[in-house]
Amino acid sequence: MRTKEISNPIIKVKPRVNVVTLGCSKNIYDSEVLMGQLKGNAFDVVHESENVGSDDIIVINTCGFIDNAKQESIDTILQYSELKDQGKVGKVIVTGCLSERYKPELEAEITNVDAYFGTNDLQNLLH
Repeated sequence: MRTKEISNPIIKVKPRVNVVTLGCSKNIYDSEVLMGQLKGNAFDVVHESENVGSDDIIVINTCGFIDNAKQESIDTILQYSELKDQGKVGKVIVTGCLSERYKPELEAEITNVDAYFGTNDLQNLLH
């Protein structure tokens, strides 16, 4: 069990980030870059872990071009959104091509996602 703070209140443990990669090999590369940036900023990062915790941040790197991958992306967003509603994960963040192409529609339809980022906004995930 992880705690958010250790005995010294100045030092805080950052939440674990679980990166879920869907779609093409470009997404795999983008996820690897993102995971490196997160690790470089002292985040505990895992890739596609099924062992999620209530304070975990889920980053879903989506595909927006291949029909099957689009559906898989939407299903995955809905799956983690439901876990968030149940208090089983902390935050759900969506990035990638689906988010780039359909951000307004996704924001209107799946409102409990904490943030949607396009493919050029990966650096904003750190802020």
